[in-house]
Amino acid sequence: MTQDSQAELDMSVVVVAICSLPQLERSIRAIECQQCELTFEIIVTADPRLGDLGDLRARFPKVVFLSRPDCTTPIELTVIGVRAARGKRLVLTEDSCIASPGWLTAIAAVSSVGRGAVGGVVEAMPQVSSAMWAFCYVDFFKYMRPAAEGPAHTLSVCNVAYSRADLVALEEGWSEGFVETEMHNMLQEKIGPLWFCPDAEVRVRREVTFGDAVYERYAFGRLFGSTRVAQSPMKRRLWFAAVSPVLPLLLMSRMLGKARTDAGLMKRFTASLPALSAMTLAWSWGEWLGYVTGRRPRRVTTAPEKGLSTPAISQVSASSQ
Repeated sequence: MTQDSQAELDMSVVVVAICSLPQLERSIRAIECQQCELTFEIIVTADPRLGDLGDLRARFPKVVFLSRPDCTTPIELTVIGVRAARGKRLVLTEDSCIASPGWLTAIAAVSSVGRGAVGGVVEAMPQVSSAMWAFCYVDFFKYMRPAAEGPAHTLSVCNVAYSRADLVALEEGWSEGFVETEMHNMLQEKIGPLWFCPDAEVRVRREVTFGDAVYERYAFGRLFGSTRVAQSPMKRRLWFAAVSPVLPLLLMSRMLGKARTDAGLMKRFTASLPALSAMTLAWSWGEWLGYVTGRRPRRVTTAPEKGLSTPAISQVSASSQ
């Protein structure tokens, strides 16, 4: 149940839109159809390269749409949403995700007191190709089923909730950019452990070309690496760069370990192994370059959905190269 009043809401759902307008519409509809009695608002922070938001504003008048020319990456767009939120809890997702009907109710059932964040399952849509399953798995395997409720080492910003008061208290950690791993490390240190709730589920719907998928992994790997060492001394940058050559083996071993927990999952893993290997190598190469150069990629490109002529492409200014 959405709410328009200025009173404090139960939740603010922030949708970081970086893929496409059709995907964004699907994501909003799934959130508006939540089976819950909570008061919540929906805030969309959109990459301006997605195009004109006028039609969506007309179709979803209760949704807050925010976009700025200078904010194009997920870490920048998330900051806009956090600052605009009014709910007691702030829930993050992305436009590629379709929430299950009981998503917000499941999150609300888990207390945020003494917990840095609460997150849930991120699954691929059923009956996708091996390449598209790999595209999802390489990014979200830690959050796929089988999964048990309890403390977690990490959570995905595609499906995670925070106490807004905790984020406000730790504003220095995200004011310049919401970097998932660094923010979650800070929340665990200052507030409490991360918590995984398997009843809270979103499904990722992506259908892109293989080449675009591989480039997206490279671009976001390099963005991750360069952001991670942006304010670091040279010694730390060199250490990350030195250990990066083992990244492909490390990532593949982690994905294999997850796959071994379920026979059906292992079958999908084996069938998708060539695509998984290519995407893992692309991410690792990008992350290493981010550490070595300290620079973002020239294009932070989200792979466009097939059939759409305008990809979401963010040109990074020359000053950041």
